[in-house]
Amino acid sequence: MLLAEFVERAADTGLAFMIKMDGPRPSNKWTMRINKSPFVGDYWMGGGDYQTLDKLLASARRSLAELPGDWSWTGEPISDAEAYAELFEAIGETGELFIVQYSLNSKWVLFAAGDKIEGFPTLDACVLNGLSKLGW
Repeated sequence: MLLAEFVERAADTGLAFMIKMDGPRPSNKWTMRINKSPFVGDYWMGGGDYQTLDKLLASARRSLAELPGDWSWTGEPISDAEAYAELFEAIGETGELFIVQYSLNSKWVLFAAGDKIEGFPTLDACVLNGLSKLGW
């Protein structure tokens, strides 16, 4: 499974899924937020700050397992996680904040170089645009 497939499959259930690499932060530079609507009443959120993308994904798997439904697929390996981790960490080393988010309503959303851009059809398109905004 690819990272984009993992996030999109979780979002197919109505979740919003955000991954952030916070370059300026001295430790726990990876942040995850998973939100389930409605944002009042029966609101649910999982997430936290992590040392690595692998730890973030392990926490995402545990958080998703708390929700009703069949989450057995979350145990599948994510084949491109290491490549994304290396890329996002290289961006973070420049001191940049880099956020990607996905939900059914907004598709992929990018927060980079002080801008928010919505509606990317794929994670790759979102990240490539982010790299361009950062001058890579």
